[in-house]
Amino acid sequence: MALGCGFDYRGGGWVARFAGTGIAERGTGKLIQDRSMKTKLKRSLFAAGLPVWWLLATALAGCQRAEPAAPASQFERQGDRVVIPEQSVLRGQLKFDTVRAEQIQSQLSAPAVVEADPQKYANVFPPLTGRLLRLQVQLGDTVTNGQLLATLQSPDFFAAQDNYVKARSVEELTRHALKREQDLQTNKIAAQKDVEQATSDYESAKIDLATAVQQLSTYGFNVETDQLGQPLPVFAPLSGQVVDMASAHGEFRNDNTTPLMTVADLSTVWVTASVAEKDLRFLAKGQDISVSLAAYPGEKFTGKVAFIGDLIDPDIRVAKVRIVFDNAERRLKPGMFATVNFLGFPQTQLTVPTTAVVQSGSAAFVFEQVKPWTLQPREVKVGAQQGDRIIITEGVAAGASVLAKEGVLFQ
Repeated sequence: MALGCGFDYRGGGWVARFAGTGIAERGTGKLIQDRSMKTKLKRSLFAAGLPVWWLLATALAGCQRAEPAAPASQFERQGDRVVIPEQSVLRGQLKFDTVRAEQIQSQLSAPAVVEADPQKYANVFPPLTGRLLRLQVQLGDTVTNGQLLATLQSPDFFAAQDNYVKARSVEELTRHALKREQDLQTNKIAAQKDVEQATSDYESAKIDLATAVQQLSTYGFNVETDQLGQPLPVFAPLSGQVVDMASAHGEFRNDNTTPLMTVADLSTVWVTASVAEKDLRFLAKGQDISVSLAAYPGEKFTGKVAFIGDLIDPDIRVAKVRIVFDNAERRLKPGMFATVNFLGFPQTQLTVPTTAVVQSGSAAFVFEQVKPWTLQPREVKVGAQQGDRIIITEGVAAGASVLAKEGVLFQ
């Protein structure tokens, strides 16, 4: 005799079934409660010639609660296609959208950096080496073109002044000597060769004096108004602000290629963008353009295109585009990072919901509904995102029905 058992849940309690005995009994914590049922079970077991306790224990040990049936598949694969069966719950969950042909004006951008106008920015170098006697300005001061910035005690400058004094004396002596020889020649006392020699000496002295004057003028010294013996002056080359200071009182400057300070007029600045070669056609000189800066998130600054570079960088295929910005409030500071934003020409483009695109490695896919509830994966090439939709440049046709989202279920 083979015994078996099972359990069903009916009407709020478990029902025990014993195969081979015809017994099915409801119980809540005890397998069999009714005495008549126990008697019936014993008789059946005795008929088999086996002890009741052994048979009952063996039968109960083999009892297992029935496992629920596995749910039916919600979709099927037919080759590379996905079929949603009629009984699938996915039919009530999946949404579809249409591939639209829309007029899109692409939002383009390029990295940029804020720069000072080179014509309004100058490093101030000492013309000669020497000891820095005095700084007339400090960092942040406003200066005007030609204003005295500093003075240096320079041996070379004093030597240039000495050369000027000597050249002026020689010029004066040779001028008087020439006049004397000319007077003597008029009175038929001096020879012609003496006059010619005096003339040559005088012309040479004039050249030496002019050279000495020019040298002092190069150092900012005016022989007509400035007093000899004064230290070397350093003047502002333009109007603006002292934006950098690299010197101190009493410092000996033995390298005149290192600037004392930097003066810049930052009332206008440049934003220099590196624009990709393919996007240059969307820009023109004088065009209004907006710029966003990392320093001021959420704000937009508007300027005009002043210059579009004529040369393309052969390595990264970009050209320099400079935009001029008014900077009266000094908010734009040279060195700040920026992003230049501009619009392309309106074009007809195909778009799908952004959620319709499924990425698989380096490839992108959408699921096209080729017939009711039959999906065909299509590899696509995507462009820029436009709000909650994305441009498709290749892979599907306008008007096609595509799965709007949940495409990852079928990867």
